[in-house]
Amino acid sequence: MDSIAWLGMYDHPGQHAANDALWSAIRDHLRASGLADVPEQRSRDTDIHRVWAHPGLLLGMICTRPWALAHRDLQLLGHPVYAGTDRPGEHRSWIVVRRDDPAVRLADLRGRRAAINDGGSNTGMALLRDRIASLAQDGCFFGEVVATGAHAASARAVATGRADVAAIDEVTFAALARFEPELTERLRILDKTAPAITPAFVTAAGTPPDIVSLLRIALDQSLPHEPPALGLMGMVPPSPALADRIMAQDEAAARAGYPHLA
Repeated sequence: MDSIAWLGMYDHPGQHAANDALWSAIRDHLRASGLADVPEQRSRDTDIHRVWAHPGLLLGMICTRPWALAHRDLQLLGHPVYAGTDRPGEHRSWIVVRRDDPAVRLADLRGRRAAINDGGSNTGMALLRDRIASLAQDGCFFGEVVATGAHAASARAVATGRADVAAIDEVTFAALARFEPELTERLRILDKTAPAITPAFVTAAGTPPDIVSLLRIALDQSLPHEPPALGLMGMVPPSPALADRIMAQDEAAARAGYPHLA
């Protein structure tokens, strides 16, 4: 079975070359360590669920929420550390509106249209839900919630008026500000969410322990030297009780009477 590598969690077109270079560095470290079955190039498959289910996934990335809810068989390697975040291995989302939107506080968004990247997303949905929960009435706050498929698409939906608010994780927002400043200049940060663990580097359930160790070493050696376009500064070990942390979010939302963003 052919193995695959996927680094598409943060892969704006302006970051393609940087992610290619990062994978090349990791690949060369693995090969120098004697690992033979290493993909020459990283996969650009846009179907993340197919990637996460691939039995030959040598190296991938996954958001912590889908990992905890549906993909715990994937072995955690560590969490990336990004420049500009408050704590290593964590990030948060910016709650954004159009620059000319009259809202001055979250309560002003009641009945408005929210854009989310995906219903299973932590930074795009759950963190926004958790921030809004205390304002919800009878399990509702927004007038409509629309799924766009990607953080960047949610940002564009707000900028163009197809939505009024979205939660954009700060790593994506930084990339958009760098590569599409004309987009982020049309947005205004209204609020921020609580912090969350960054997406995890993972490998397939069947990856042998010795290769898991090689992957961690290759990541540790490659990440500090990656191109600055990715904002990567290193990696921290897998977060202990990561699944429990995600479950606790959902339990708190349920207690608040706001289990679903609505």
